[in-house]
Amino acid sequence: MRRFLWLALWLALCLTFCMVALLAQGPPPRRVYLPVIHRPPSGRPLLAAAHIDSALSGEADEAILLWHRGDGAAVDLADWTLEANGRRATFPPGLVLAPGARLWCAAQAAAFRLTFGVTPACEWAADSDPAVPNLAGSVLRLTNSGGVITLRDPAGQVLDTLLYGDEIGPAPGWQGAPAALYTRGVIAAQGQVWQRKRDPRTGLPLDSDQATDWAGDLADVAWGRRVRFPGWDGWDDYDGGLPVALAVDATITVAVAPEGLYASIADAIHQAAHTLDLSLYTLEHPQLAQAIAAAAGRGVRVRLLLEGAPPGGISDLQRWCVRLIAQAGGDVRYLARQDDAPAGLQPRYRYTHAKSGVVDGRLALVGTENFSQSAMPVPEAAPSGGRRGAYLLVDAPAVAATLAARFARDWAPDRFGDLQPYVAGHARYGDPPAGYTLPPLPVYAVPGAPFAAAVTATGLTRVVLLHAPEHALRPDVGLFALLAQADAGDTLYLAQLYEHKFWGDGDSNPVADPNPRLEALIAAARRGATVRVLLDDYFDDPSERRSNAATAAYLNALAAAEGLDLQARVGNPTGGGLHAKWLLAEIDGITWSAVGSLNGGEVSHKLNREVVLLVDAPAVYARLAEVFVWDWGRSN
Repeated sequence: MRRFLWLALWLALCLTFCMVALLAQGPPPRRVYLPVIHRPPSGRPLLAAAHIDSALSGEADEAILLWHRGDGAAVDLADWTLEANGRRATFPPGLVLAPGARLWCAAQAAAFRLTFGVTPACEWAADSDPAVPNLAGSVLRLTNSGGVITLRDPAGQVLDTLLYGDEIGPAPGWQGAPAALYTRGVIAAQGQVWQRKRDPRTGLPLDSDQATDWAGDLADVAWGRRVRFPGWDGWDDYDGGLPVALAVDATITVAVAPEGLYASIADAIHQAAHTLDLSLYTLEHPQLAQAIAAAAGRGVRVRLLLEGAPPGGISDLQRWCVRLIAQAGGDVRYLARQDDAPAGLQPRYRYTHAKSGVVDGRLALVGTENFSQSAMPVPEAAPSGGRRGAYLLVDAPAVAATLAARFARDWAPDRFGDLQPYVAGHARYGDPPAGYTLPPLPVYAVPGAPFAAAVTATGLTRVVLLHAPEHALRPDVGLFALLAQADAGDTLYLAQLYEHKFWGDGDSNPVADPNPRLEALIAAARRGATVRVLLDDYFDDPSERRSNAATAAYLNALAAAEGLDLQARVGNPTGGGLHAKWLLAEIDGITWSAVGSLNGGEVSHKLNREVVLLVDAPAVYARLAEVFVWDWGRSN
């Protein structure tokens, strides 16, 4: 009987978890902004996406995505046509689009495969792959600045249209102003994929024949202002639009930087017996590099993915660490255009900024810190100062498998041309200079470091894996859904390296270009929640309009004007900077902890590869809340 009761409890927990966006208790977010949804006639495909202004030299990877979102019969595309700016190409026999199915048609299949990581169903400009059918008729040209793309059936009837850019129109099958891309801040038009918004309830693309259907919609702060680049998840065999949520029997360890992180990370590496996969922004830690090299030396398959263009460049210390690992047999790749890739090919992400790993397919590591001696000092007799942060180590095969699948999609040198391998003599991705010696250890004097001991929680736990850029901004799931539940009696603690006062252009403001996460915190405070925001002072430049000092002043002034239980501070409690990226939420007595690499900027949410773990383990929350309160008391 006890076994059946336990099974019933587990099933009830999973069902409840799924019904509330897989992570939050209570009603769904109170406001969802979506245009009116008009479904196309049953059984007819539509234009769901277009890669128009390619960054690739020659733009051979231009492409159009068709999506059958009707509920009718499969469609044989024979004699259907695509028109682009006065040119027309006709589909050959044999291409059938089933209800719910999608297919890409590209200029050249070989180039498309290199940037998107999949093979298109057809091509129109050249026979680059004999196995891929060719369209007949004109060679389509997708004009970068603006134009019209039309889909017609064999009778010549217009079934769907995209009017875009500076093309004024009118165009059959389109109403109103042309669609636009989102290009504020550092986000450029080149390389973007035009994409439709998707109905969050069905996952199907919206279709009202207007610009509001498309993701660049500036007026839609909740679901618009989005971008997409080639190689991201979410179109074909994997729907990257939703986080993965699990209810697992797990052992979760929370280790706090700087004083308590090295031992837990080093121990996880030492335990590796078969595989070790790490996705890191940077690696500048000789002792951990030696541990990783030792793992490779004892036969562990080691794969290490690093950012290829961190601000300031790749340090000689990292080159030293990478050489050590590679010489021991580890496979090291940088997210960067490979030397033999076509000119103009862009990496899939602005930065691969994750700090995550998987050990032997059973232990998942997700944290806020780079592998550096400032964040992970080797323990000494004196108190350890440095970067404040944390890692979660989750010993549960289901969680590890989910994170491993995420890593496998990023680590795919057979599919993408942006994984440059370590080469000893490479000027940028090779060894340090001859005669290089390791620098002295950084020292951050602190009076005390009370969080050296890791804390472990064991039992049935809900775990959600969140990742950017695919779904970090969805208002109905993930962190935003959690924040939307907080009201009177609830508590939110946010500790961040930075949280921008506004997004968009540098001379903008919170009204024109709000930071959605900051606005969600303010909204929670207006509903009566207690909100505390702690931001870094060490790396901050108060002269910047989007500095942490500006954000704290903005929040505190707003709280004073409206009488909110909202406070913000900047600080450097551990001497080397508050590098943390965690959100703690106690809502209706349930405690949630989100720990990962996601900062409070637009690039982090929209362009970077970021990974966050969200768990409801009370012991994890208690430890991180204890750290937060300690840091809060030592900040301005």
